[in-house]
Amino acid sequence: MHEGIYIAASAGLKQGKKLEVIANNLANVNNTGYKRDRLVFKEFMPPYAPDAGLEAGKNILLPAEKSNSNVAYVGISDYYTDLTPGALKQTGNSLDLALSGPGYFSVSTPGGERYTRNGNFRLDTKNQLVNQNGAPVLNIEGNPIVINIPGADIAIDGLGNVSAGRGLTNQALGRIKLVDFENPKTLEKIGDGLFHQINPEAEVKTTSETIISQGFLENSNVTTVEEMTDMLATLRLFETYQKMIQSIDSMDDQSVNDIGRVG
Repeated sequence: MHEGIYIAASAGLKQGKKLEVIANNLANVNNTGYKRDRLVFKEFMPPYAPDAGLEAGKNILLPAEKSNSNVAYVGISDYYTDLTPGALKQTGNSLDLALSGPGYFSVSTPGGERYTRNGNFRLDTKNQLVNQNGAPVLNIEGNPIVINIPGADIAIDGLGNVSAGRGLTNQALGRIKLVDFENPKTLEKIGDGLFHQINPEAEVKTTSETIISQGFLENSNVTTVEEMTDMLATLRLFETYQKMIQSIDSMDDQSVNDIGRVG
């Protein structure tokens, strides 16, 4: 088979992967605190490393030992999450919290401590401050925050200090734990707006510049117009590679027929 078909197929399949990422971003455009994903493409030149793997550079159809060493392929060199903060929207709900600055809320899950920018919290039946899936929000001691004062006004200041009471008598109930990490690439998305720290030796960084805004939520950082524009451009590229494959296949077919007639 013509090597050009493999080259075009390699690039086309990578554009198909990009379409999947864009579609996922658009599906989460209205999810509080969602961070969009991005792909980075790179031209991989020979010679290829023996253990580089198909996704690392060579086209995903042709094994390395059969690939033309004079041909470069399109590969995905990086898959990352854009952690740019989203815009804040005011809700007026005293348990809605947004972060202005780097960092994450800490919540307790059956799988351990997890991190989120989604501050859409509520009180559960135990009067614990929890996220929408019931995971308790942790204080700086690593314990759930309990607000067991029925009918009280809940106040949360910019540093995360929680208090509740009626009128002039407010009771301090703890401080919300905020964390950040030196290398954000060690955080892995696990769904429901949560991140998991995949490096057990990662050091927690202080978040002294981060401010909590009560009565606000952070929008996703997905821009619909930008994603749609990127999707259209990606579709055109994908269609171009399809046409290239069809053209090369047509030329091969014509060559075979012509050679057969000459013989």
